[in-house]
Amino acid sequence: MTRSGQRVYIMKDKVRGLLQKINFVETDMELQKQILFSIPADEKDEMKKVLDMIASQKQQINGLRQEIKAVDEDEYNRIITLEQATEKFRQLSRDKKFVKVHTLNETGQCFVTLNEGTRVDCLVAAKDENDNWTVLTIDGEVREYPGGLVKE
Repeated sequence: MTRSGQRVYIMKDKVRGLLQKINFVETDMELQKQILFSIPADEKDEMKKVLDMIASQKQQINGLRQEIKAVDEDEYNRIITLEQATEKFRQLSRDKKFVKVHTLNETGQCFVTLNEGTRVDCLVAAKDENDNWTVLTIDGEVREYPGGLVKE
């Protein structure tokens, strides 16, 4: 392996480690939120402790993101793009009732095939009750397709 190849491998490995740390902190933060909702309203001190913990975790996540940006700005930008697209997908999903959902995490592959033969690789593809598809692509785009354009 060349020196530049080793450097890229080390950078990718470091980014992967940082992303795992972010995932662990986010999981713990979700747990803290659930704990917060279970605290009786009159236990203000306990609520403050949990809120302080959540605030600290948010700062930790921001710090880890800045580390990713310093190691690999392209990967950082890709992560931001995917997060923005995920939020857009969520917003579009609020008003829809999905009858079929495919995710990349589920089966290791996710795609829709258009009638004209184009395959669109995705992170999530969801068909609503009107047979229309909402797709979050692996490139961080949110696309909507009328049902008549997608092969089943």
